[in-house]
Amino acid sequence: MGGGAADLAVAGLGTGAVAALSGLGVLATYRVTGVLNVAFGAIGMLGAYLLRALVRDAHLPVYAAGLVVVLCAAPLLGLLLEAAVFGPLSVRAADAGRLLTAGFGVTVLLVGIVTAVWGEQARTDAPSLLPGSTVHLGGLDVPTAVPIELVLVLLVAFGLTWFSHGGPAIRAVIDDRRLAELAGLPARRLARIGWVAGTMLAMLTGVLLAPQLRFDPPTLTLVIFETLGVAIAARLESAPLAILFAFGTAIGQAELTGVHLSGAAGSVLDAVRSNLFVVLLLLATWLTPAFTAPTAARRATRSVRVLPPYVLLLAFALFAWNLRTVDLHAALAIPALALVLLSFRVLHSAGMLSLGQAGLAGIGALAAGWAASGWGILAAPLAGAVVAAILALPVLRQAGLHLAVATLAAATALSSFLFDQPLFTPVGVDRPSFAQSDRAFLYLELALTVLTLAALTLLDRGPAALRLTALRDSEIAARTAGIAVDRNRLAVFAAAGAVAALGGALWAAGDQVFDPTAFEPAQGLIWFAAAAAVGFADSTALIVAAIVLVIADSYVAGASAILVGVATLVLPRVRWEGVKQRAIGLEL
Repeated sequence: MGGGAADLAVAGLGTGAVAALSGLGVLATYRVTGVLNVAFGAIGMLGAYLLRALVRDAHLPVYAAGLVVVLCAAPLLGLLLEAAVFGPLSVRAADAGRLLTAGFGVTVLLVGIVTAVWGEQARTDAPSLLPGSTVHLGGLDVPTAVPIELVLVLLVAFGLTWFSHGGPAIRAVIDDRRLAELAGLPARRLARIGWVAGTMLAMLTGVLLAPQLRFDPPTLTLVIFETLGVAIAARLESAPLAILFAFGTAIGQAELTGVHLSGAAGSVLDAVRSNLFVVLLLLATWLTPAFTAPTAARRATRSVRVLPPYVLLLAFALFAWNLRTVDLHAALAIPALALVLLSFRVLHSAGMLSLGQAGLAGIGALAAGWAASGWGILAAPLAGAVVAAILALPVLRQAGLHLAVATLAAATALSSFLFDQPLFTPVGVDRPSFAQSDRAFLYLELALTVLTLAALTLLDRGPAALRLTALRDSEIAARTAGIAVDRNRLAVFAAAGAVAALGGALWAAGDQVFDPTAFEPAQGLIWFAAAAAVGFADSTALIVAAIVLVIADSYVAGASAILVGVATLVLPRVRWEGVKQRAIGLEL
């Protein structure tokens, strides 16, 4: 038994080393720039696909291709991200929401580009940079790759520790980059070093991890992203702790392969064994102290509507009357997705961010299927509200980036432990008896969307509007004024969960089957980025975004991710310049 446990522990060392490199890459960027690089999973995925293309398609030797990817492509991408995306945001002291939006905008853009170029099919032919032989040490057969990976981890940890000794200068750059530059500190150079180091380690993680997996662009992105729990558990500060959590989780995951159970317990054990890094990420966001990015004064956002949402839905209803059968069925996803995007508006009313709405939409779809009745879609909002409230409780007092990452971890856990388990997945989802045809069901969806919009007007004009505005503008001031902040935040989470779950139930009922891939966390990132790009507060823009996403994906795989990625990086900047010009005009 002991020898077997030792063999399993050795097998986990390789995965632990890759996870440690990933966590150190996140720390490298965060320590220098103060930005939690949530795009590092997509960057690692891009590195794996670049290496595969250079070796399989361009027929370069694997080591030469590895040098091109890690030492050329990665630094260039890091410099580009710093110069075009995160550098300008840091100079403007952007808040956590804008930094998060930019990070996931980069994520969905890279996923969309890779999907468009190399396809969305799963692959198992990633070339390996490390030898596949073994050496006999201390009575154990140790893969030759393991000592190499351990040396890499030690070198990177030593380099990160040495670089961090620039303490005061780096801290000044993080706190206020513009002021640091005025004081003569090399802020731009330090930021470039941080981004170059982070992207190099992200791509190195991707090329080392891909040969161990059956992967596609979204899956590989999320697998690398799940190792973020290593850095968060280390409080985004301690390299030794990050390494400890990486190896501890990987060895624990390997040891669980030696445990065998039957029946439902075996299915649960398999899920835990395959997703132990997801568990670490979830627990880390629940239990560690709050982390955030540099924040600026929060401004309330107001939507400027060119077209009222009711008029837009009426125009869509009239247009849908003449749609062909194939197009009509594809259009069923539009109102469903519009509801999921509108759930972000509910959260925004209280100044909160969530990356878990896809998971709550999946809960709604499951509830509709379990009800075994066409009226199951009406049970979905209740199920979504309850699950949202339960998931919100451990992080109810967190905000900004911490809250967003915690909700993404929850969505990943729902996908891994619930949606992907045959034990919990229904076969079909029924429609109401009076809406069996696609046309009738589409008009039912539109009616429910109109009712939801009517309910959302309470966020602007109802008795809760002042309380939510106070929460959005200043939580401290709201507590001082006697507002029950925790209760109101919980109510907002539940309401947003109900709206997202209704959208998920309609989505599943439109297809008349529960498809777990429709509610994967990667899909939720695209939805979040789309809502952020057009503006969380604008109902009309959110509905337009739903229309554009559904149409784009019906023609080209990955098209919606590319559109959303570009829009996320361009539209918020256009709105920022407009605000700045108006402010200058007021000063003049």
